[in-house]
Amino acid sequence: MKNVQIHPTSIIETETIGENTKIWAFSHICKGVIIGENCVIGEGVYIGPNVVIGNNVKIQNNSLIYEGVTIEDNVFIGPNVVTTNDIYPDVSNDWKHRFRTTLFKKGCSISANSTIICGNVIGENTLIGAGSVVSKSMPPNSICFGNPCKFRSVKKI
Repeated sequence: MKNVQIHPTSIIETETIGENTKIWAFSHICKGVIIGENCVIGEGVYIGPNVVIGNNVKIQNNSLIYEGVTIEDNVFIGPNVVTTNDIYPDVSNDWKHRFRTTLFKKGCSISANSTIICGNVIGENTLIGAGSVVSKSMPPNSICFGNPCKFRSVKKI
């Protein structure tokens, strides 16, 4: 880990953190996580086991990124964004058959307070508006928002 800045209050259980990455206070990075170069992990962020994060990713304060999530390069995750990984959550301990993965494609942006339901793909360069609940995959190069989240327009790049 070269030129990595980690606040002393953070819990770091992985050794795979790319150069020039900064991890702010009170964050918890679990075992098996891979974080790319030039990333910023905000204060109070939880990143679950085996999550993969590309280069130049910014995850804002208090976001929850659970196991099963892959984040490609140049992605912005706003504050208080929540992901899930159990498609039909309940109190039973046997949930692996309900486990679903989520993919954030290159260059997408997820605005504050959005919830991303597992099993979906956020398209390349897509913008998800604040407070959205994403319950299905969103197309590339688009602007999507709402509860439920819907395609609204093509994003001008």
